[in-house]
Amino acid sequence: MLVALVFAGMAMAGTGLLVTQYLQNVLGHSPVVSALLFAPMGLGVAVGTMTAPALARRMKQPNAIAGGLAVSALGSLLLVLADGGHALPLVMTGITVLALGTGPLFALGTGLVIGSVPPERAGSAASMSETGNYFGGSLGFALLGVLAAVVYRSRTDGTSDSLAGAVEASRHLPADRGAELLDTAREAFTASLHVTGGVAAVFFVGLAVLTSLASRVRTAPDEEVSTRLPRPSSSSASR
Repeated sequence: MLVALVFAGMAMAGTGLLVTQYLQNVLGHSPVVSALLFAPMGLGVAVGTMTAPALARRMKQPNAIAGGLAVSALGSLLLVLADGGHALPLVMTGITVLALGTGPLFALGTGLVIGSVPPERAGSAASMSETGNYFGGSLGFALLGVLAAVVYRSRTDGTSDSLAGAVEASRHLPADRGAELLDTAREAFTASLHVTGGVAAVFFVGLAVLTSLASRVRTAPDEEVSTRLPRPSSSSASR
C-alpha cells in the first residue's frame, strides 16, 4: 500500500504541474482563472475521500482502492485527448475524475498501512504513509517534470527551453515570428501533457492490478489455513 501511495502521489503531482501551466500558457487563462479551473482536482480528492467509507461497507477495502485507481486511469486518459476546441472540458473532467479515484486510496490506504502493524508501531506506520505520499509528490515534480521537458525540447528541436520562456520571447519578436514561435511551443507543450497523462494512466492501472493481486495473495493463505483446521467431531460437539 505504501507503493501505491508513492506512485499515486507521483502521478497527481506530475499531471498537476503540467495542467496548471497548460491552462495559463496554452489556453491563455490568467493565474486567477487557472487556479479556479484547477480547483476541481482538490474537490475531487475531497469527495472521493468522503465517499470511501461508504464504498468500504459495500466491498473489501482493497477492491474499493483498486476500483478507484482504475477510475483515476480513465481520468488520466482524458488528458491524453485534450487538444483543440474541446481541450478545456477534457482537462477539467480529466483532473476531476483522476482526483476522485484517488480518494479511496488516501482514505483507506493509510488505515490499511496502520492496521498491518502492531498497535505500538501505529505511529511509525502513519508517519511512513504520510511520508510516502509527500515523497511521491516530490518525485512526480522531478521525474515527470523532466520527462515533460524532454518531450517539449524534442518537439521544438531544442530551440526553446520552456513554454514560459517561449511566451516571453514571443513578446520581443515581430508579430508573425512571435505567433509562429507560440504555436510551436504550445503544440510541443500539449504533447508533453499527453505523454504525462499517458504515464499517469499506466501508473494507475499498474497500481490497481497490484492492489487487487496483493489482496488475493493475502486472502489465499487465510482460506488455506481455515480449510486445514480440524473440524470438531460429532462426539465432541455433543459434549
